[in-house]
Amino acid sequence: MATTETTKLPECWQALEECLTSGIDRVILYGASGIGKTYGGLTIGDVSAGAFRLVCTEDMTNFDVTGGFMPNGKGGFQWLDGSAVKAWKGDGTKGGRLIVDEVDKASGDVFATLLAMLDSPESASWEHPETGDVVKPLNGFSAVMTTNIENMGELPTALADRFPIRIRINEPHPNALLRLSADLRGYAVRMADAGDDRISLRAFYALDTLRAKVGMERACELTFGNRAKEIMDAIKVDALGGR
Repeated sequence: MATTETTKLPECWQALEECLTSGIDRVILYGASGIGKTYGGLTIGDVSAGAFRLVCTEDMTNFDVTGGFMPNGKGGFQWLDGSAVKAWKGDGTKGGRLIVDEVDKASGDVFATLLAMLDSPESASWEHPETGDVVKPLNGFSAVMTTNIENMGELPTALADRFPIRIRINEPHPNALLRLSADLRGYAVRMADAGDDRISLRAFYALDTLRAKVGMERACELTFGNRAKEIMDAIKVDALGGR
């Protein structure tokens, strides 16, 4: 996927495109939340065989990863593949993309299953509990993991070993910025990685939507609370070309 406008990609996004289009099939995207890491995993590179997302939580089970039996509406049950198996199978001719969000929040059992599903293609396999069929990832399978952890040294060794490429995302992707009105884009970029003062892209989307109905001042109050005046003033200055 390329940007929809002729523009130079920020370094972090250029690095991701280079990796995914050069055959790298395991990448970690890390950095602040709400900056577009999942968007990148879902859209950049070849995702023609499908992109399947897992959002890890402590309550998540292996049903989400490999699948399980569900009522079929006819008094019986049928097997439904989980996201990892779907990504392995892709479109039937090549593997798809698995996006694993916040794997560090997965429970121990799910984490162990994910490690198995993210193993090297030569080692990865899964046996269907009903049919006994052994499933392996088709050629082309790739995995992008996202995390808000800033220090990659905090990742478990077994997981880090499966993802040799780690890219810190510190700027919104230009395509994601196109959803914002032009007067907000520059400020959104600067605030995306502003430490404790950072503002997520999601907050700017909400502001942009609200101000069309309730005006800028009220939209800032609803979106940013006690930071409203500070942020509204900064946006006005930015719009005039100053900082």
